[in-house]
Parts: sequence; C-alpha cells; structure tokens
Amino acid sequence: MLEFIGKRQKQGAAMTYVEFSSLVARQPDGVVLLEGRRAILECDAVHAESLGRMLAARFPRLRFRTGNALGADEAFSKGVVSVDATRLQVVLPYAGHRSGARRPSVVYASLDALPDSWEEKLAAKTIAASGKYRSLIGYRNRSAAMAAKAAYLMRDTLKAVGWRGEFPRPICACFYVDAHDPEAGGTGHTIRACRREGVPVVFQAAWRKWDGEG
Repeated sequence: MLEFIGKRQKQGAAMTYVEFSSLVARQPDGVVLLEGRRAILECDAVHAESLGRMLAARFPRLRFRTGNALGADEAFSKGVVSVDATRLQVVLPYAGHRSGARRPSVVYASLDALPDSWEEKLAAKTIAASGKYRSLIGYRNRSAAMAAKAAYLMRDTLKAVGWRGEFPRPICACFYVDAHDPEAGGTGHTIRACRREGVPVVFQAAWRKWDGEG
C-alpha cells in the first residue's frame, strides 16, 4: 500500500480515505500535518474545521501538527481542539509568536527552543526544498528582518521534518492550497519540504471527500 501511495503522489494523484486509513493503521499514534493558506473563504474554513474534527474523532490516538497563522491553520486547529486539544501540536517561529491566540492544553513548540545543532540542519533542508531562498537563509544573521523571514521558513521546514521525542516526522500532510498555484508562498515551501521527506501530501480537492468515503 505504501509503495502504491508513493507512486500516486509522484503522479500528483489524490489520496483516498482508504489509503489514508491504511497509513494510520501502520502508525496509529503518528502525526498528521494540517495547514494551508491564510486567505480562505468562510465556507472553506468550515470544511477545514470539519476535517480536523473528523480525523481527531475517528482516530483517537492520532496527533496533529499545524502553524499558528490565521486562515487554514486556525480552522484546522478549531476542529482538533473541539475533540481533544492535547493532541494538537503548534509549531512557532519564535516563542512569543501570537501569544494572545494560545489555546489551553495545546502543545506549543518554537524554533528557538531547539538545540543549536539543529539550525544548520534545518537551514540545509530549507534550501534543498526551496532553492530560491538560498540567499535569505545563508545571510539570515545579517539583519533582524532577514532573520525573522528565515525563521518562518525554517519553522515550516521543521513541521515537515519533525524532531525527536513527541514531535516525529508526519505520516501525512493535509493542505488547504490555492488551487491555481498550490506551491505558492510558505504553504508551497512546506509542501516541497514534505515531499523531500517522503511525507504524502493531500489537497482539499481530495480530503473534502473523506467524510463521505468513511
């Protein structure tokens, strides 16, 4: 099944609910990345929230990871939190990011809390996923502005790569994307990072069908 999913992913085909369930069966306590664009319509936010709720309810050992942004991240988070906030991981570019939006019982982790030895590893993986950011990442310590932009990109890489302990590499990543340009912006970078790490990615055209398939 995993080889079959891998071939379909390379061809850009959609993942079915049955295929997703097979992934979870192999790692029932794995992590699923849920995230996407900041600018989404209210009706699309409802669908993203519904997916988070449905997955958290149907797979009681599964954990979830997202960012701390408005839009898709927030919508997915609402769905998971409505079932079990303790199974949601939110990855931040720095410890104080949007501190006023924190939810009780959610697990928060920030890029700046990782050991220094991780910085170069994440920098290399960020460049490998999105070569156009090579200069930004390479010169990130030359100014506060560059450091801040680099932190967001490296945070996105970290979500796809995972790290030790309770924050492993995701088993799957569900995205809400711009249908006309799925790999635009930070969301696109995260998609590319996932693919380099062998993490299957699913867009809304596929995951919106899962509730009916299940």
